[in-house]
Amino acid sequence: MMQIQSTQEALFIVAEMERRAVQLYERALLLLRDQGREGEPLYAMLLHTCEDERSHLRQFEARYGGLTETVERQLILSAIADGLLFEGGLMQAVRKGMLQDVPGMLRYAAGEEERAAAAYRAFALQCQDEETRGILHAIAAEEDRHLQALRESQET
Repeated sequence: MMQIQSTQEALFIVAEMERRAVQLYERALLLLRDQGREGEPLYAMLLHTCEDERSHLRQFEARYGGLTETVERQLILSAIADGLLFEGGLMQAVRKGMLQDVPGMLRYAAGEEERAAAAYRAFALQCQDEETRGILHAIAAEEDRHLQALRESQET
């Protein structure tokens, strides 16, 4: 895993990860809509999850002040974010049962939240800057809360 050099780099990666989450859920919703499945509980749950991810993205973007790094460094950071979550995109998510039913979607989303929290903690361990480390730990704790909410939804 690559060394994070600043708070802004960390926030860039986090925002990119959330942006990818929003895109995946939006594409899943479009697919369900095309299949005429808008009235299903799965559609409602995906819509709710997508809105949560949009909210997370707005929070992270509000903290993000931009990067002064080279275009090459920004592309590297973007590639890192791309490889951390939602491996295989929507196709892999479908294979893992995301669009089968609500429990499958909740299992899939919970797994991705768990991966996100682990990635943020791993980045925090690499950070020399205390502020960046603190932000990454706070974001990981937020992902833990999302994971807990998803697990509680699975139980009901």
